[in-house]
Amino acid sequence: MSRILLFLAILLAVLLVLAQYLRRTGMFFPSTDGNWDTHTLRVVPTEHFFTTSDGVRLHAWWFHAADANAPLILWFHGNAGNLTGRAEMAVELAKRGASVFVFDYRGFGKSAGEASESKLFFDSLAAFDFVRANTSAPVVLYGESVGGPYAAYVAKERKQKNVRAVILENTFPSLMDLGNALYGLGWTAPRALRTTDWLNEAGAPVLVMHGTHDAVIPYRLGKKLFDGLRVRKEMFTSQTAGHCEIPAVEPSRYYETVIRFAITGGSAG
Repeated sequence: MSRILLFLAILLAVLLVLAQYLRRTGMFFPSTDGNWDTHTLRVVPTEHFFTTSDGVRLHAWWFHAADANAPLILWFHGNAGNLTGRAEMAVELAKRGASVFVFDYRGFGKSAGEASESKLFFDSLAAFDFVRANTSAPVVLYGESVGGPYAAYVAKERKQKNVRAVILENTFPSLMDLGNALYGLGWTAPRALRTTDWLNEAGAPVLVMHGTHDAVIPYRLGKKLFDGLRVRKEMFTSQTAGHCEIPAVEPSRYYETVIRFAITGGSAG
């Protein structure tokens, strides 16, 4: 019996170490590559730098809609690339009536520092506080993939600061749910990146978008997130899109839905 208990203890320790290793090395893949010449874009953004509460300098582009009173979409991008990969979508949204502020987390693009699960909370709050200090327009939080829980966290922490709505693209209910779906190790992160819980605390309307062909974050997780919400909500299901492919495979429906939700906060959806 003692040998069995020892074996189980060793196995548990190995699994915990493996889970922490995956969280440190498998969550973020920042890049500095991309087209940094903003004058090649159909809507030329203004460039901004701002500093987090722990002193890290972050970089952002602000795409302005023609109407100065248009809602502002604050974009929390996914775990790879940088803001240049989201520029064309930001251009299209700005042309259709919503300004977009897309920033790079620490370690991505031109932002200083090194990305980590815990440090991105500082980055996300700093981005919101920067835009709120520089516009009176209603702010809509847009969380793409792993950006989803960070958008949800900001919605909770800044719910008194006129957050109109939250839009989520191909994300998950919690890191525990994602860990269980991908590795069977969700029990090692029972309180991490709790998207659903934070959105329910925030109380803002939520649009959940997910593709049924998502091989990175399975569609069933997007549906579980939607089902767990106790706020005004709407589900956008793409029967053709994989991970974060909806803007490419269903552009008309995507942009119409996002703009409508940003402008109305879901009240007409």
